[in-house]
Amino acid sequence: MTVTPALLYRLGAVSVVAAFPLNLAGGLLHPVVDGAAHSVPALSAPINPLPHVLLLSGTLLLMLGVPALYAWVAAGTGMLGLVAYVTYFLSSVLVAFSHLVIEAFVSVPFSRDPATAGAISGSDTLLDYEPYVLLQTVSGLVFMGSMILFGIALIRSRAVPVWIGALMAAGGVVLLLPIPAMPGVTGLVVEIPRGCAFAAIGLCVLSATRRNGLNATPPTPGRAVVPTPSR
Repeated sequence: MTVTPALLYRLGAVSVVAAFPLNLAGGLLHPVVDGAAHSVPALSAPINPLPHVLLLSGTLLLMLGVPALYAWVAAGTGMLGLVAYVTYFLSSVLVAFSHLVIEAFVSVPFSRDPATAGAISGSDTLLDYEPYVLLQTVSGLVFMGSMILFGIALIRSRAVPVWIGALMAAGGVVLLLPIPAMPGVTGLVVEIPRGCAFAAIGLCVLSATRRNGLNATPPTPGRAVVPTPSR
């Protein structure tokens, strides 16, 4: 089989679409106890580390697919899209991967051993190590900002239907709000806007490549992959 750009677009699209249910399931199953998602009671819940493994798997699939999706819309999103993509990718690596790996493979077993449970932060940050907290805070803010920028770039480009860009930007705004952690609800708030937006872009790519075959090319700037209703 010849590896063409269109084939890579399709593989990336499949990856982000598959990531959505994994991230959503992980977010919904993630324990929250007394308003804290990373306390000893929450981390030592019997269901762990299943939610964290689901989230880590979904995040890996998402990051594998995002470069292909960005390449598909890059011509239309311009420099703003490039800045948004780079900051999103880097901040995701720093805030998501480091957090999920520590949470699943360090914090969960530590929380179940009385000798090590004291290493878990009492302020819902997993660890009290200041450089780690600073890294999570800064990269988290950059992550939210990158979603807003990416959403704006998509809206301006019309590379995909406008509602996808609006949903992406709204997801970044919602994450900036001080919404208390609640079982199930927090998972929906975090995963639905971003996951739906990326999965929708993936479906646009799959639709275009299915229609035009493996010789399909990305949309020209200013034109949506899927027609939007006229006003």
